Amino acid sequence: MTRLNYLRFAKNFTLNNFSFNHIYKPLNAQIELTLKCNAKCVFCSIWHPDFQQELAQEMKTNEVKRIIDELHKLDVQVVNFTGGEPTLRKDLPELISYTKQKGMMPTVATNGLLLYQLIKTQKFKDAELIMVSLDWPFAEKHDQYRGIPIFKQTIKGIRAAVLERKIVIISMVITKENLPYMEEMSKLAQKLGAMIEMLPCENIIREQDTPHIVDDIFSFIPDLHKYAAEIRRLVKIYPNIITDTISADIIEAGGFGYQNLLHCVSARAFIVINYKGEVVLPCKIHPVLRVNVKKYPLCDVYHSYEAKQIMDMKDGFPFCKGCRLGCAIATSIPTRWATLYEKYIRAFINGNLF
Repeated sequence: MTRLNYLRFAKNFTLNNFSFNHIYKPLNAQIELTLKCNAKCVFCSIWHPDFQQELAQEMKTNEVKRIIDELHKLDVQVVNFTGGEPTLRKDLPELISYTKQKGMMPTVATNGLLLYQLIKTQKFKDAELIMVSLDWPFAEKHDQYRGIPIFKQTIKGIRAAVLERKIVIISMVITKENLPYMEEMSKLAQKLGAMIEMLPCENIIREQDTPHIVDDIFSFIPDLHKYAAEIRRLVKIYPNIITDTISADIIEAGGFGYQNLLHCVSARAFIVINYKGEVVLPCKIHPVLRVNVKKYPLCDVYHSYEAKQIMDMKDGFPFCKGCRLGCAIATSIPTRWATLYEKYIRAFINGNLF
């Protein structure tokens, strides 16, 4: 992360902690570029035909750039491009470079299928951090989970990215089946020169009242006590693990609404723009407020009375209880002194983060 981003983070963190609810500053942002995906993951339904019918509503390049301009005005320091599969957007390299030109840190979340090609053609030259999905230490099971033959190409892409001095984080979705392989995955990540984030499979992303449900999703969810115990054991051995013990404690307790370690403030700290160009609050899973920021300035929406009312609710909405989404936890942790050290400062001291 550049020195400018450290300074921007410090300023935003300080304002959030000493504003007495009058000044709010976001820390990170996510732009969902597309719903297209070239995989068919067993625990996801975004590739479902019902989703793919909505592709015509995707933002154009100039519309995304205008949103990036607004994020810069809000002093956001990290912009994460996601999907679907964001590497399917031909303009992704252009958007990454534009983000970097604005002094923000561009990051990408990908399944890794096209990563090697993008690295070798220098199209990812301005990408600073790349999060790559990898669930198993061997091809047969990972390819089965992702629905396509992808393991070998993903490993090849990770190696190429590390050689180009990119920050690479392997994202492992923990299930009942692969939980015993968490240590082997930590070793593989270490061998590849990558960090690793290990979070349990979720059941709230596509809910029962939507047509986009994974019918047997509960068969994938691991024992959360066993998961947390393994995280606490492994972080003492492998410094490249960025899943922290506080996150493990929160998840083990059942998520938001079941513990007092941390309240969700992702509505304030984490700006999410969906593929249609809408900012969604408090999160994209349960959007209480949707505003088209292709039409209305994002800065005005973020500082509006309606947005502040939602931010002040934190995790007080009924649907928040039991949420243990990694993105919500990770973006809430940096907003409090008590949890900032465990997740970020200690990792930085250990030399495995930014």
